[in-house]
Amino acid sequence: MTLRNSLNGNAIHIDRLHTKRGGHTPYGYAYLDGQLLIDPKEQIIIRKIMKLHQSALSGNAITKELNRQNIPSRTGKSWSPCVVRRIIKLNQSNQQNNRRTK
Repeated sequence: MTLRNSLNGNAIHIDRLHTKRGGHTPYGYAYLDGQLLIDPKEQIIIRKIMKLHQSALSGNAITKELNRQNIPSRTGKSWSPCVVRRIIKLNQSNQQNNRRTK
Protein backbone atom coordinates (compact mmCIF):
# COMPACT_ATOMS: atom_id res chain seq x y z
CA MET A 1 0.00 0.00 0.00
CA THR A 2 1.39 3.38 -0.96
CA LEU A 3 1.32 6.41 1.28
CA ARG A 4 -1.09 8.09 -1.15
CA ASN A 5 -3.56 5.20 -0.96
CA SER A 6 -3.25 5.14 2.80
CA LEU A 7 -3.95 8.87 3.07
CA ASN A 8 -6.91 8.61 0.68
CA GLY A 9 -8.29 5.72 2.70
CA ASN A 10 -7.97 7.74 5.89
CA ALA A 11 -9.72 10.71 4.27
CA ILE A 12 -12.59 8.49 3.15
CA HIS A 13 -12.89 7.03 6.65
CA ILE A 14 -12.93 10.49 8.21
CA ASP A 15 -15.56 11.65 5.69
CA ARG A 16 -17.74 8.71 6.64
CA LEU A 17 -17.50 9.73 10.28
CA HIS A 18 -18.42 13.32 9.28
CA THR A 19 -15.53 14.75 11.27
CA LYS A 20 -13.44 17.74 10.34
CA ARG A 21 -10.23 17.04 8.42
CA GLY A 22 -8.86 20.57 8.48
CA GLY A 23 -9.12 23.45 6.08
CA HIS A 24 -12.18 25.60 5.58
CA THR A 25 -15.70 24.36 6.12
CA PRO A 26 -17.45 24.15 2.73
CA TYR A 27 -19.96 26.91 2.07
CA GLY A 28 -23.42 25.63 2.92
CA TYR A 29 -22.21 23.56 5.86
CA ALA A 30 -21.19 24.13 9.47
CA TYR A 31 -19.44 22.09 12.13
CA LEU A 32 -21.21 21.62 15.43
CA ASP A 33 -19.83 19.34 18.12
CA GLY A 34 -17.48 17.78 15.57
CA GLN A 35 -20.29 16.96 13.13
CA LEU A 36 -20.63 18.37 9.61
CA LEU A 37 -24.16 19.75 9.35
CA ILE A 38 -26.10 21.52 6.60
CA ASP A 39 -26.48 25.26 7.15
CA PRO A 40 -30.03 26.06 5.94
CA LYS A 41 -29.36 29.79 5.45
CA GLU A 42 -26.31 29.17 3.28
CA GLN A 43 -28.12 26.42 1.36
CA ILE A 44 -30.73 29.00 0.30
CA ILE A 45 -27.95 31.17 -1.13
CA ILE A 46 -26.38 28.15 -2.87
CA ARG A 47 -29.72 27.39 -4.54
CA LYS A 48 -29.93 31.01 -5.68
CA ILE A 49 -26.37 30.85 -7.09
CA MET A 50 -27.11 27.59 -8.93
CA LYS A 51 -30.37 28.98 -10.33
CA LEU A 52 -28.53 32.05 -11.65
CA HIS A 53 -25.84 29.79 -13.08
CA GLN A 54 -28.44 27.63 -14.84
CA SER A 55 -29.86 30.79 -16.41
CA ALA A 56 -26.46 31.14 -18.15
CA LEU A 57 -25.01 33.90 -15.98
CA SER A 58 -21.23 33.89 -15.56
CA GLY A 59 -19.52 33.70 -12.18
CA ASN A 60 -18.73 37.42 -12.44
CA ALA A 61 -22.36 38.29 -13.25
CA ILE A 62 -23.61 36.16 -10.35
CA THR A 63 -21.13 37.88 -8.03
CA LYS A 64 -22.38 41.31 -9.11
CA GLU A 65 -26.00 40.22 -8.61
CA LEU A 66 -25.35 38.86 -5.09
CA ASN A 67 -23.56 42.08 -4.13
CA ARG A 68 -26.26 44.24 -5.76
CA GLN A 69 -28.92 42.45 -3.69
CA ASN A 70 -26.79 42.87 -0.52
CA ILE A 71 -26.82 39.11 0.07
CA PRO A 72 -24.21 38.53 2.77
CA SER A 73 -21.23 36.26 2.23
CA ARG A 74 -20.07 34.07 5.09
CA THR A 75 -17.52 36.72 6.12
CA GLY A 76 -19.93 39.62 5.72
CA LYS A 77 -17.77 41.10 2.98
CA SER A 78 -18.59 41.45 -0.71
CA TRP A 79 -18.80 38.26 -2.75
CA SER A 80 -15.81 37.45 -4.94
CA PRO A 81 -16.01 35.68 -8.31
CA CYS A 82 -13.55 33.04 -7.05
CA VAL A 83 -15.85 32.02 -4.18
CA VAL A 84 -18.91 31.94 -6.44
CA ARG A 85 -17.12 29.78 -9.03
CA ARG A 86 -15.94 27.39 -6.28
CA ILE A 87 -19.50 27.03 -4.97
CA ILE A 88 -20.75 26.29 -8.50
CA LYS A 89 -17.98 23.76 -9.13
CA LEU A 90 -18.51 21.92 -5.84
CA ASN A 91 -22.27 21.77 -6.27
CA GLN A 92 -22.00 20.53 -9.85
CA SER A 93 -19.68 17.73 -8.74
CA ASN A 94 -22.02 16.90 -5.82
CA GLN A 95 -24.95 16.67 -8.24
CA GLN A 96 -22.97 14.35 -10.54
CA ASN A 97 -21.94 12.14 -7.61
CA ASN A 98 -25.56 11.93 -6.44
CA ARG A 99 -26.65 10.79 -9.91
CA ARG A 100 -24.02 8.04 -9.93
CA THR A 101 -25.09 6.63 -6.58
CA LYS A 102 -28.82 6.54 -7.27
